[in-house]
Amino acid sequence: MDQVEAARSLEMMRTAREALAERAKWSFARHAAVGLLLGGLIAGYALPGPLPVIVATACMAATTMVVARDRRRDGFFVSGYRSGRTRWVTFAMLLVGMAALVGAIVLKKRYGLTWAPVAIGSGIVVFATISSIVWERVYRQELDGAPHGR
Repeated sequence: MDQVEAARSLEMMRTAREALAERAKWSFARHAAVGLLLGGLIAGYALPGPLPVIVATACMAATTMVVARDRRRDGFFVSGYRSGRTRWVTFAMLLVGMAALVGAIVLKKRYGLTWAPVAIGSGIVVFATISSIVWERVYRQELDGAPHGR
């Protein structure tokens, strides 16, 4: 491979990454779906009896529908657990979500605050929606080859 061919290959790779970055733009509704799923999962623990398990199952089913929708619309789905800087956004969202879930359950079971899962879940809707938007931006920056601080 000579220098001209190598330069052409690099340019084709850059063009392909730019095209992928352009396709990796999700609507606010898509980001809100992430927030609603995580927040709904937590808020569901306010319900009595076996209903929290039913809500959790429904959230998991809805997640598979979001993945299928992404594949149908975009032709691909990008896992949040992929390597790169996006992984830190995913882990932060997971850590905050788990802490919120534990807090909601403790406040409900130990202190009798039956409304706590709904209040905490509502906050998580906002947090996870914003986190999803941040995740997309970080992912697109990686595709564009932007340095870490951009």
